[in-house]
This record gives sequence, C-alpha cells and structure tokens, in this order.
Amino acid sequence: MLVPAGFASASQAVTQCSEQPCVTGLSAQALFAIAADHLAARRTAEAITILRALAGDPNSDYRAEARFRLAQLYERLGDRAAAIGFYRAILAEKPNANRVRLDLARLLALTGDEAGARRELRTAGAVGLPDDVARVVDQFATALRSRRRVGVTFEVAIAPDSNINASTSRNTIETVIDDLPLSPSAQARSGIGLALSGQGFWRAAFGKQTWLTRLSGRADIYGKRRFHDVSASLASGPEYQLGRIRVRPAALVTRRWYGGELYSKGYGGTLNLLRPINRTAQLELETTIAANAFRVHQQDGTFYDASFALDKAFNSRISGRIGARINRQNASDPGYALTTGGLDLLAARRIGRSTVFAQLNGSRTVADARLQLFREARRDWRLDATAGVLLGRWRFQDLSPVIRVTRSESRSNIGLYDFVRTRIEFALSREF
Repeated sequence: MLVPAGFASASQAVTQCSEQPCVTGLSAQALFAIAADHLAARRTAEAITILRALAGDPNSDYRAEARFRLAQLYERLGDRAAAIGFYRAILAEKPNANRVRLDLARLLALTGDEAGARRELRTAGAVGLPDDVARVVDQFATALRSRRRVGVTFEVAIAPDSNINASTSRNTIETVIDDLPLSPSAQARSGIGLALSGQGFWRAAFGKQTWLTRLSGRADIYGKRRFHDVSASLASGPEYQLGRIRVRPAALVTRRWYGGELYSKGYGGTLNLLRPINRTAQLELETTIAANAFRVHQQDGTFYDASFALDKAFNSRISGRIGARINRQNASDPGYALTTGGLDLLAARRIGRSTVFAQLNGSRTVADARLQLFREARRDWRLDATAGVLLGRWRFQDLSPVIRVTRSESRSNIGLYDFVRTRIEFALSREF
C-alpha cells in the first residue's frame, strides 16, 4: 500500500455502480476493501472499475493509492504501458514518492527505455534515499541493462519554418569578382513542412554477448521536392558492461538526401561510453570516425567527432545537461575543410504531468582556407535557442504532444552562410 487509507469525509463519499445495484455513501477505505475482495475472487474488471473511480477522488492520497494499485495490477496483467502511465500520474502530484519512482525506473528498464530508467534513478537520488535503499539502487544503476529485444520510437510534427533551406536573405553575395546576384532558390524560403523522425533497435544475444543494432532517420518534407531533407544512419555492434561503465562500439553507415538526390554518404565507426558518477548524475562520452563522400567531391574526406554530456537531476522536478563537442571534416579542397566546436546547455522542469524545457547551443566553425570564389576563409558563429513543452496530461492514442520553438542565427564573414531561422514544431511522439 502506498499510503495509509483512512475514512472519506461526508463530502468525499463515493458512489460505486457496477452491474449490481448502486451503492452510495461508502468510504474510500471500504471501496479499497471491496476492490481487494474482487481481485481475490478474480473479478478483475470489477476491481479496475472501482480503482479507476478512486483514482479521481478529490483526496490526493486516495488518488495516489488507487493509481498505485492500478499500476501494480496492470503490470501483473502484462500491460506495462498502462502501469507506467499510472506511476507517472502519481509522480506528477507527489514528485517525492521515491518508491513509485523506483518502480517506474524498473518498468522503464523492462520496456527497453534505459535512458528513461536512468533519468528516474538520478531523480530519486536527488530526492534522497535511505542508505539501504540507496545501495540497492546503486547496484541497479550499475547493472542496468535493457532486456527488450526490439523497440521503436517515432515523432511526427507539423513545422512552420521561416527559412526551410537555411539560406541567406541577401540578394547578392560578395566575391573576388564582384557582388553576384543569388537566384531565388538560393535565398531564404519560408514554408510549412512535415517533420518525421524515429529510431528503431534490435538486440540479439549470442551466448553471454549482446549485439545491438540501431536504425535512425529524419525527414523534413515540404511542398517542393528540391527542399526535401532526409537522413538515415545504421549502427551495429556489441554491448559491454565493464564495472560501472557501459561500452558500445559500433560500425556506422550514414546517408543524406537533399532535393531527392543523394547528398552525402559515410562509413565508419563509433564508441559510446556511459558512466554514472553518483546517484544524481551520469557522464556520456562518444567518438566517431567516418569516411564521407559528398555530391561535391571537393568536400570528400574523413570526419572526426568527439563529445561529452553530463546529465544531472537537481531535485524531483528539475534536471539539466551540459555538453561539449568538437568535430573535424577533412576535405580534398582546404576551403571545404572545417573545424567546429560547440557548447550545449539544457534545462528541464516537470510541472504536474508536463515538462517544460529550454536548450541553448553555441558553436564556432572555421575553414582551413578560402574558397576561390571568396576573399576570406569561412568563419562562422552560430547560436540555436529552443524552448518547448511536453504535454503529458493530454495524450492521443498513446501519443504525447510536444511543442517546440527554435530560433537559429548564423553570423558568417561569407554571406552565403549568414542566415536567421525560426521554426515551430507541433509534434506527437510515441515509444513502443
């Protein structure tokens, strides 16, 4: 039992109707007892009816108790998604209920949402745990391995965008020859697009060894084909647990299509390391090396990338992330050879069943040399600011609504790369 069940006041009297005649004036304690009797007699449907009624009781303790029992019941019935939903409903009202949070983390791990499970464990650590419970949680966090073999997440969004091709608003650009006019297709264009993104994974066991294959993709589709932007990546490799560190080396294949034609392709590998620092924080490191080939062959070369991200839960409602990245794209023409470094900050706060978030990313890009057409080597500063909300209270066919607004500004000494962009996404996301 989550909380002690007392008697409902007269104003909180509950009316319980089923196939039998209506019974009125029962206390919450009496209804919990009736629900328990139904379960003992294997009348599960009747028990669920009563508990769902109690889940809407004006008393928050009774609501939490009913939701807790429903979560346990649905888990026994094999409906983990429903159980997760009830646990989250409890935490929306009682964020310090760590028993519930730990049960939620366990269920998320069983359904394959390892990242979500780790996030709930960090939050539980920020709230505070008794020493004996903390030791068990530490062991769980260290040994946390997804048992789910197959899983998919996807998101679909309607995306009004002020600059769908991330281009300059200038009519001309300065070159070594003269100020050259830009064609309309090379200038900023606004539009409303359909944004699709998703990731699927397949986990296979070979004896004691686990092999993970992940397929990721994203597509921005607009009214005119020449602005379509589609990318996909396939990564496959083993998973190891070395002490407290999860290790994922993988072979990598990438593709990007722009305007309906192949824009780039790459072959290489990645190495991802994830280590819990303490009960409230974790550190993730990733490196990538890939040989990239582009539509413009002067851009062909090896790509190197290294990044880290530190995630921390500050309390039951507030969490954050700080990250840094540096990458290098070599090219046969030094004018296309680029070095980029960036910092990323993310803050999120849970408000009831919803989560509001804000993200800020700043980066600097420098080219090795100038392109023949321009007087200087490329030098860019870019800032991306995003704010949004995940509306957990409202769901449509198990889809969670998300609203995001992103403002991007790129300041470059080369007019071709100087632009501003505002994008709004009205999205629905789902994991299964």
